[in-house]
Amino acid sequence: MANENSIRLQGHEKFAIREGWLAKGLNEVENPKYDNVFLEKNAAEIFGLGNNMVKSLRYWMRVFGLTNDNGTELSTFGKLVAEYDRYIEDTFSLWIMHSKISKDIHNATSWYMYFNRCDADDLDKSQIKSILYREISKYAPQKKVSEKSLESDVDVLLNMYSKRKENDDPEDKSISPFSQLALVKNSGGKYSKVHPSAKHFSELIVLYEIASMLCGEDSLSIDALINGEKGLRRIYNLSSVAVNDYLDKLDAAGYIKVDRTAGLDVIYPMKELDSDAILKEYYENK
Repeated sequence: MANENSIRLQGHEKFAIREGWLAKGLNEVENPKYDNVFLEKNAAEIFGLGNNMVKSLRYWMRVFGLTNDNGTELSTFGKLVAEYDRYIEDTFSLWIMHSKISKDIHNATSWYMYFNRCDADDLDKSQIKSILYREISKYAPQKKVSEKSLESDVDVLLNMYSKRKENDDPEDKSISPFSQLALVKNSGGKYSKVHPSAKHFSELIVLYEIASMLCGEDSLSIDALINGEKGLRRIYNLSSVAVNDYLDKLDAAGYIKVDRTAGLDVIYPMKELDSDAILKEYYENK
């Protein structure tokens, strides 16, 4: 378990996640032949990747919430993805993985800071790096932040999320699957966050986040859901209007009751909401 104010930079070994890697990871972590496939002497041969790429994949599987901390077995989410979306063809899986990594301040510190603490748009890499350096230094003043490692994180993060250019080859396996989310736009070296396309964003993602935030409580304020730390505006760059549209859909479907009377703006669960059960419901009914 991470210590309070612990940070991690460059766990990815300078490799952004690539098309096909996660399917390899799901296949081999499930393989009963291995107790911990990532620590096998011939792990590179098993995965068909270089040694540092194997280390990178182990890191990505962990921070995307697909495995337990040491990579020996799939998490509940990982098992669902392995069963229903092994080749990561559904953007829903990518959105949930994005949620996991962007909330992991201890193991994916730069991702957390970029999505939770970097509000400005039209920034170049050096400006983003400066903001992240400042925020990490504020969060963990006792830690020495390696500028080289932080620069590597910024490069990998932006390459991972940046929307594909029109002339990018969709068959290029070096392109990150997260570029499908089109969450970050690169215009001449200036990066901005983009609102998700409603066509590729399910209201069950919002329900999943509500369940995660409720944690057994009997209500949740809409403001906390949208604007709080790890809220929907930060993690997904969703506008208040978009969130309220999703809340109305979830209300109509009987999952929640939204009370906007007398300025309350509160969400009440109408049934027990369990994050893993919501993920399973999505996959079983897609």
